[in-house]
Amino acid sequence: MTASNFQPIANALIRKIFVVATLCALFFGAVQAGLAYRAERQHFNDVLSDIGLTNVPMLSVLVWDIEPQAVQRQIQYIAERPQVGFVRLRVTTGRVYEAGKAPEDPSLVLDHFDIPAPPGMTGSLGTLEIGSNLGNLYSEVMASAGLAVAGYGALTLLICAVIAMILRRDLQQPLTHIARFVGQLDPHRLSDPITLHRPDHHQQQHDEIDIVLEGFRTLQNGIDQHIANLDRLVAERTVKLEQAMAEIHVLSITDPLTHCFNRRLFNERIAQEFERAKRYDRPLSLIFCDIDHFKHINDTFGHTTGDDILSQVAGCYRDGLRADIDWVARYGGEEFVIVLPETELESARATAERRRAAIAARAFTNAEQTLCVTSSFGVAQLQADESVEVFLNRADRAVYRAKAQGRDCVVCDLGTSDDV
Repeated sequence: MTASNFQPIANALIRKIFVVATLCALFFGAVQAGLAYRAERQHFNDVLSDIGLTNVPMLSVLVWDIEPQAVQRQIQYIAERPQVGFVRLRVTTGRVYEAGKAPEDPSLVLDHFDIPAPPGMTGSLGTLEIGSNLGNLYSEVMASAGLAVAGYGALTLLICAVIAMILRRDLQQPLTHIARFVGQLDPHRLSDPITLHRPDHHQQQHDEIDIVLEGFRTLQNGIDQHIANLDRLVAERTVKLEQAMAEIHVLSITDPLTHCFNRRLFNERIAQEFERAKRYDRPLSLIFCDIDHFKHINDTFGHTTGDDILSQVAGCYRDGLRADIDWVARYGGEEFVIVLPETELESARATAERRRAAIAARAFTNAEQTLCVTSSFGVAQLQADESVEVFLNRADRAVYRAKAQGRDCVVCDLGTSDDV
């Protein structure tokens, strides 16, 4: 892990707590703003109503006494109140007094107050219209909501700061110490004890960090015990591994049914035998062997019997060969190859003849019956300046000629028209 993508748990928790606390503060601030709006709106309406009701008697006297200038001053006085945005007085005589900024939308809510005649008189002198100063209302609402949000924000910051201090002291510092200790471990320091100084109250109460420390100490004790027995365990496992590898190697190069070498081993080893014979100018012979009418045996008696015949015939091919010199490989199906290093063609032919005769004279048995089996052989000796492919093809052609000549015979390929 690189330093660029390392992130302390405490920092991540603090950020998450801050985000959650901020969202809560915003939510409660929004609720507070809504409540403040309702309260301020009600207070605003009450103030407007009080303004209107307070000024109606004065306006009644001024209008009755026909004091236009005094009426206009009173209207202007009303309009100067912060809650008032617009004032209009419609006198029954048709005269209109206005102050403030008239609303662009006539449908805006206006408070209407009837201007009655002075006491002892009847009738109405006019109508007083007072429009709200919504800017003042919104300012009051924003001030009240802002104060609430600021309070919640300050409380949130205080809580986050306290939580951050606690997390860094009780979580980040112990975990950082443990992480630094683990990061500096190497094979020579696996048994070094880990020490962690924590507040005194942790001596009576254990938490997850204490459990981690105890688990780590238990792990170190187990490692110490394991290291003490490591040499013995390694030696035992090495022996078992070598045995298993030897078995795997044998399985990888051996045909499981006939216990002869398989085709993969043949392809590798024949190249080595070829190179050795060429390098040291030594003879090398091949015998291709093919069980006669093997398909008929499979079709008539079943594949289980066919497998038994293959295994027994393969044993005949292996009998009498020179240990660690001659070898047999299953070439494919019922076809086998006997490789004879340091062997001339005539000796190879004699070896093939002995196996032909032994197979023809033997009674092959399975669980139910006894069968007579024969085999055809093609023999070839490596000649100068020929490739391994040509060498194999000559032996293969020889076994096919043996089958063409009636089977149960040996044919040698001399590389000329005088093949026998």
